[in-house]
Amino acid sequence: MGKFTAIANIIPRLIDEETAAHYLGRSRTRFREQVARGELPAPSDQNGNVKLWDVRVLDRYVDQRSGIDDTLSGWDR
Repeated sequence: MGKFTAIANIIPRLIDEETAAHYLGRSRTRFREQVARGELPAPSDQNGNVKLWDVRVLDRYVDQRSGIDDTLSGWDR
């Protein structure tokens, strides 16, 4: 048994382009176009030739587009 086998169902923090596109409900082509135009966040990291996006950055993008403000919710007012 390896030392990491006790951890089950790990959700990665950094995801590749295809996964990021799927996560945001876009085709890979549309995702690439929007990243190139600066409409979507740029990759946060790179593993060799593989660009990686931080899930939390993508979540913040969706929150902002949805009008959700992390610092002040309706329950905090």
